[in-house]
Amino acid sequence: MTRHGKNATASAVYTYHERMKDSRDGNYGTQKTVITRDSARNFDCCCLTLQPCTDPVVTPEGYLFEREAILQNLLKQKKKIAKLEKAYKKQLEEDASSSTGTSNSKTESFIKEQLTSSAIKNTSKGKAVEKTQKLNNFWVPSLQGHATKQKLQKPKTKTTCPISGNTLKLRDLTSVKFTAMPQNDDKSLICQGNRYMCAVTSDVLTNFTACVVLKTSGSVITLDCYDNLIKKDMMDPIANVKLSASDVIFLKRGATGYAGASNTGEGLIAEKKTPTLMAS
Repeated sequence: MTRHGKNATASAVYTYHERMKDSRDGNYGTQKTVITRDSARNFDCCCLTLQPCTDPVVTPEGYLFEREAILQNLLKQKKKIAKLEKAYKKQLEEDASSSTGTSNSKTESFIKEQLTSSAIKNTSKGKAVEKTQKLNNFWVPSLQGHATKQKLQKPKTKTTCPISGNTLKLRDLTSVKFTAMPQNDDKSLICQGNRYMCAVTSDVLTNFTACVVLKTSGSVITLDCYDNLIKKDMMDPIANVKLSASDVIFLKRGATGYAGASNTGEGLIAEKKTPTLMAS
Protein backbone atom coordinates (compact mmCIF):
# COMPACT_ATOMS: atom_id res chain seq x y z
CA MET A 1 0.00 0.00 0.00
CA THR A 2 1.32 3.42 -0.92
CA ARG A 3 1.71 6.35 1.39
CA HIS A 4 -1.66 7.77 0.29
CA GLY A 5 -3.42 4.43 0.23
CA LYS A 6 -5.71 5.24 3.17
CA ASN A 7 -6.99 8.38 1.46
CA ALA A 8 -7.59 6.74 -1.93
CA THR A 9 -11.09 7.35 -3.27
CA ALA A 10 -10.94 5.46 -6.54
CA SER A 11 -11.33 2.05 -4.89
CA ALA A 12 -14.61 0.19 -5.26
CA VAL A 13 -14.31 -1.22 -1.74
CA TYR A 14 -15.53 0.70 1.32
CA THR A 15 -12.50 0.11 3.53
CA TYR A 16 -12.46 -0.20 7.31
CA HIS A 17 -10.46 3.02 7.66
CA GLU A 18 -13.01 4.95 5.59
CA ARG A 19 -15.86 3.45 7.59
CA MET A 20 -14.31 4.49 10.91
CA LYS A 21 -13.48 7.97 9.61
CA ASP A 22 -17.03 8.52 8.32
CA SER A 23 -18.42 7.17 11.57
CA ARG A 24 -16.49 9.75 13.59
CA ASP A 25 -17.28 12.62 11.22
CA GLY A 26 -20.92 11.73 10.61
CA ASN A 27 -21.69 10.62 14.18
CA TYR A 28 -23.30 7.30 13.19
CA GLY A 29 -22.67 3.75 14.29
CA THR A 30 -21.37 2.67 17.67
CA GLN A 31 -18.88 5.21 19.01
CA LYS A 32 -16.21 3.63 21.22
CA THR A 33 -13.48 5.19 23.30
CA VAL A 34 -11.02 3.92 25.87
CA ILE A 35 -11.44 5.32 29.38
CA THR A 36 -8.15 6.76 30.56
CA ARG A 37 -6.78 6.66 34.07
CA ASP A 38 -7.85 10.26 34.70
CA SER A 39 -11.51 9.26 34.26
CA ALA A 40 -11.32 6.28 36.64
CA ARG A 41 -12.09 6.28 40.35
CA ASN A 42 -9.17 5.88 42.74
CA PHE A 43 -9.21 2.94 45.13
CA ASP A 44 -9.60 5.19 48.20
CA CYS A 45 -12.42 7.34 46.78
CA CYS A 46 -16.11 7.04 47.62
CA CYS A 47 -18.27 5.34 45.00
CA LEU A 48 -20.92 8.06 45.45
CA THR A 49 -19.00 11.32 45.94
CA LEU A 50 -15.88 10.22 43.96
CA GLN A 51 -13.77 12.09 46.52
CA PRO A 52 -11.10 10.68 48.88
CA CYS A 53 -12.79 9.22 51.95
CA THR A 54 -12.16 10.75 55.37
CA ASP A 55 -14.38 8.27 57.25
CA PRO A 56 -14.54 5.24 54.92
CA VAL A 57 -16.73 2.17 55.23
CA VAL A 58 -16.82 -0.88 52.97
CA THR A 59 -19.63 -3.23 51.98
CA PRO A 60 -19.25 -7.04 52.02
CA GLU A 61 -18.81 -6.88 48.24
CA GLY A 62 -15.84 -4.50 48.53
CA TYR A 63 -17.38 -1.14 47.52
CA LEU A 64 -15.93 1.80 49.44
CA PHE A 65 -18.17 4.65 50.62
CA GLU A 66 -17.94 7.76 52.72
CA ARG A 67 -19.91 7.04 55.90
CA GLU A 68 -22.01 10.20 55.65
CA ALA A 69 -22.80 9.63 51.96
CA ILE A 70 -23.92 6.01 52.31
CA LEU A 71 -25.98 6.77 55.44
CA GLN A 72 -27.81 9.55 53.61
CA ASN A 73 -28.44 7.20 50.69
CA LEU A 74 -29.84 4.45 52.93
CA LEU A 75 -32.00 6.97 54.81
CA LYS A 76 -33.39 8.29 51.52
CA GLN A 77 -34.21 4.73 50.45
CA LYS A 78 -36.04 4.07 53.72
CA LYS A 79 -38.15 7.22 53.30
CA LYS A 80 -39.05 6.18 49.76
CA ILE A 81 -39.95 2.66 50.91
CA ALA A 82 -42.18 4.06 53.67
CA LYS A 83 -43.94 6.32 51.15
CA LEU A 84 -44.54 3.43 48.74
CA GLU A 85 -45.80 1.16 51.53
CA LYS A 86 -48.29 3.84 52.61
CA ALA A 87 -49.60 4.21 49.05
CA TYR A 88 -49.81 0.43 48.61
CA LYS A 89 -51.71 0.06 51.89
CA LYS A 90 -54.17 2.75 50.81
CA GLN A 91 -54.70 0.91 47.52
CA LEU A 92 -55.47 -2.33 49.37
CA GLU A 93 -58.02 -0.53 51.55
CA GLU A 94 -59.70 0.97 48.49
CA ASP A 95 -59.86 -2.44 46.81
CA ALA A 96 -61.37 -3.98 49.94
CA SER A 97 -64.02 -1.27 50.24
CA SER A 98 -64.91 -1.50 46.54
CA SER A 99 -65.31 -5.29 46.72
CA THR A 100 -67.98 -4.99 49.45
CA GLY A 101 -70.16 -2.72 47.32
CA THR A 102 -69.72 -4.61 44.07
CA SER A 103 -73.36 -5.69 43.75
CA ASN A 104 -74.72 -2.18 44.25
CA SER A 105 -72.24 -0.64 41.84
CA LYS A 106 -73.04 -3.23 39.15
CA THR A 107 -76.77 -2.50 39.44
CA GLU A 108 -76.26 1.25 39.24
CA SER A 109 -73.93 0.97 36.24
CA PHE A 110 -76.44 -1.29 34.42
CA ILE A 111 -79.32 1.15 34.98
CA LYS A 112 -77.17 4.09 33.87
CA GLU A 113 -76.10 2.23 30.75
CA GLN A 114 -79.68 1.40 29.81
CA LEU A 115 -80.81 5.00 30.27
CA THR A 116 -78.02 6.41 28.14
CA SER A 117 -78.51 3.82 25.39
CA SER A 118 -82.25 4.50 25.19
CA ALA A 119 -81.64 8.25 25.10
CA ILE A 120 -79.24 7.85 22.21
CA LYS A 121 -81.68 5.70 20.24
CA ASN A 122 -84.52 8.21 20.72
CA THR A 123 -82.56 11.10 19.22
CA SER A 124 -82.76 11.80 15.53
CA LYS A 125 -78.98 11.75 15.24
CA GLY A 126 -78.35 8.87 17.60
CA LYS A 127 -75.58 7.31 15.55
CA ALA A 128 -73.68 10.57 15.22
CA VAL A 129 -73.94 11.29 18.95
CA GLU A 130 -72.84 7.77 19.84
CA LYS A 131 -69.83 8.04 17.53
CA THR A 132 -68.91 11.46 18.91
CA GLN A 133 -68.96 10.17 22.49
CA LYS A 134 -66.47 7.45 21.61
CA LEU A 135 -63.98 9.83 19.97
CA ASN A 136 -61.41 11.85 21.90
CA ASN A 137 -61.46 15.58 21.34
CA PHE A 138 -58.70 17.81 22.64
CA TRP A 139 -60.81 20.97 22.62
CA VAL A 140 -63.81 19.55 24.49
CA PRO A 141 -62.95 18.67 28.12
CA SER A 142 -65.70 16.07 28.37
CA LEU A 143 -64.38 14.19 25.32
CA GLN A 144 -60.70 14.21 26.24
CA GLY A 145 -58.93 10.93 26.83
CA HIS A 146 -57.97 10.17 30.40
CA ALA A 147 -55.18 7.95 31.63
CA THR A 148 -56.23 5.01 33.76
CA LYS A 149 -54.84 4.67 37.24
CA GLN A 150 -52.17 1.98 37.38
CA LYS A 151 -52.09 -0.62 40.09
CA LEU A 152 -49.17 -0.36 42.49
CA GLN A 153 -46.98 -3.40 42.98
CA LYS A 154 -45.92 -4.48 46.46
CA PRO A 155 -42.78 -2.41 47.21
CA LYS A 156 -39.49 -3.86 48.33
CA THR A 157 -38.87 -3.44 52.05
CA LYS A 158 -35.06 -3.77 52.06
CA THR A 159 -32.46 -1.15 51.26
CA THR A 160 -29.93 -1.94 48.53
CA CYS A 161 -26.37 -1.01 47.63
CA PRO A 162 -26.42 1.94 45.19
CA ILE A 163 -23.67 0.32 43.07
CA SER A 164 -24.40 -3.42 42.98
CA GLY A 165 -28.14 -3.31 43.71
CA ASN A 166 -27.90 -6.12 46.27
CA THR A 167 -29.45 -5.94 49.73
CA LEU A 168 -27.44 -3.74 52.09
CA LYS A 169 -28.13 -3.01 55.75
CA LEU A 170 -26.47 -0.63 58.14
CA ARG A 171 -24.88 -3.44 60.13
CA ASP A 172 -23.24 -4.80 56.97
CA LEU A 173 -20.92 -1.79 56.72
CA THR A 174 -17.37 -2.22 58.03
CA SER A 175 -15.17 0.68 59.11
CA VAL A 176 -11.92 0.95 57.14
CA LYS A 177 -8.65 2.21 58.61
CA PHE A 178 -6.10 3.26 55.99
CA THR A 179 -2.47 3.53 57.08
CA ALA A 180 -1.30 6.98 55.96
CA MET A 181 2.03 7.52 54.26
CA PRO A 182 4.51 9.71 56.14
CA GLN A 183 4.38 13.21 54.67
CA ASN A 184 7.02 15.92 55.06
CA ASP A 185 4.80 18.76 53.80
CA ASP A 186 1.37 20.05 54.71
CA LYS A 187 -0.43 19.11 51.49
CA SER A 188 -4.12 18.30 51.59
CA LEU A 189 -5.35 14.75 51.16
CA ILE A 190 -6.44 15.31 47.56
CA CYS A 191 -3.10 16.84 46.52
CA GLN A 192 -1.05 13.95 47.85
CA GLY A 193 0.08 11.50 45.19
CA ASN A 194 0.60 8.42 47.38
CA ARG A 195 -1.74 8.65 50.34
CA TYR A 196 -1.74 5.24 51.99
CA MET A 197 0.40 2.15 52.45
CA CYS A 198 -0.04 -1.47 53.51
CA ALA A 199 -0.55 -1.84 57.27
CA VAL A 200 1.87 -4.81 57.41
CA THR A 201 4.51 -4.44 54.68
CA SER A 202 4.33 -0.63 54.25
CA ASP A 203 3.99 -1.01 50.47
CA VAL A 204 2.43 1.93 48.66
CA LEU A 205 -1.24 1.41 47.76
CA THR A 206 -2.33 2.52 44.28
CA ASN A 207 -4.87 1.48 41.67
CA PHE A 208 -2.29 -1.00 40.43
CA THR A 209 -2.31 -2.75 43.81
CA ALA A 210 -5.00 -5.27 44.73
CA CYS A 211 -6.05 -4.59 48.32
CA VAL A 212 -7.80 -6.56 51.06
CA VAL A 213 -9.70 -5.24 54.09
CA LEU A 214 -9.48 -7.29 57.30
CA LYS A 215 -12.89 -7.08 58.93
CA THR A 216 -11.61 -7.73 62.46
CA SER A 217 -9.34 -4.68 62.57
CA GLY A 218 -10.45 -2.68 59.53
CA SER A 219 -6.86 -2.52 58.27
CA VAL A 220 -6.06 -2.43 54.55
CA ILE A 221 -3.28 -4.67 53.26
CA THR A 222 -2.11 -5.78 49.83
CA LEU A 223 -3.36 -9.00 48.27
CA ASP A 224 0.23 -10.31 48.08
CA CYS A 225 0.64 -9.79 51.81
CA TYR A 226 -2.58 -11.69 52.47
CA ASP A 227 -1.63 -14.61 50.21
CA ASN A 228 1.96 -14.95 51.44
CA LEU A 229 1.75 -14.02 55.14
CA ILE A 230 -1.80 -14.22 56.48
CA LYS A 231 -3.72 -16.80 54.45
CA LYS A 232 -1.74 -19.74 55.81
CA ASP A 233 -2.43 -19.11 59.54
CA MET A 234 -5.54 -16.90 59.10
CA MET A 235 -4.48 -14.56 61.91
CA ASP A 236 -4.99 -10.81 61.90
CA PRO A 237 -1.52 -9.35 62.69
CA ILE A 238 -3.02 -6.00 63.71
CA ALA A 239 -5.77 -7.17 66.09
CA ASN A 240 -4.10 -10.54 66.84
CA VAL A 241 -7.35 -12.49 66.41
CA LYS A 242 -8.37 -15.48 64.31
CA LEU A 243 -9.75 -14.75 60.86
CA SER A 244 -12.48 -16.50 58.90
CA ALA A 245 -13.22 -16.43 55.19
CA SER A 246 -16.02 -13.88 55.73
CA ASP A 247 -13.63 -11.53 57.55
CA VAL A 248 -11.63 -10.91 54.36
CA ILE A 249 -13.10 -8.31 51.98
CA PHE A 250 -11.50 -7.78 48.59
CA LEU A 251 -11.55 -4.04 47.94
CA LYS A 252 -12.89 -2.89 44.57
CA ARG A 253 -10.41 -0.60 42.87
CA GLY A 254 -10.66 1.72 39.88
CA ALA A 255 -9.13 1.15 36.48
CA THR A 256 -5.43 1.76 35.82
CA GLY A 257 -5.53 2.50 32.09
CA TYR A 258 -4.40 -1.00 31.15
CA ALA A 259 -6.55 -3.87 29.95
CA GLY A 260 -5.42 -6.03 32.87
CA ALA A 261 -7.60 -4.00 35.23
CA SER A 262 -10.78 -4.85 33.36
CA ASN A 263 -11.45 -7.71 35.80
CA THR A 264 -12.09 -5.22 38.61
CA GLY A 265 -15.68 -4.71 37.56
CA GLU A 266 -15.15 -1.26 36.02
CA GLY A 267 -14.91 -1.41 32.24
CA LEU A 268 -12.26 0.47 30.29
CA ILE A 269 -14.27 0.99 27.09
CA ALA A 270 -17.21 3.39 26.82
CA GLU A 271 -19.78 2.88 24.07
CA LYS A 272 -22.46 5.13 22.62
CA LYS A 273 -24.95 3.62 20.17
CA THR A 274 -26.22 5.91 17.39
CA PRO A 275 -28.16 5.25 14.16
CA THR A 276 -26.18 3.10 11.75
CA LEU A 277 -25.64 3.93 8.08
CA MET A 278 -26.03 0.84 5.92
CA ALA A 279 -23.21 0.87 3.39
CA SER A 280 -21.73 -1.91 1.31
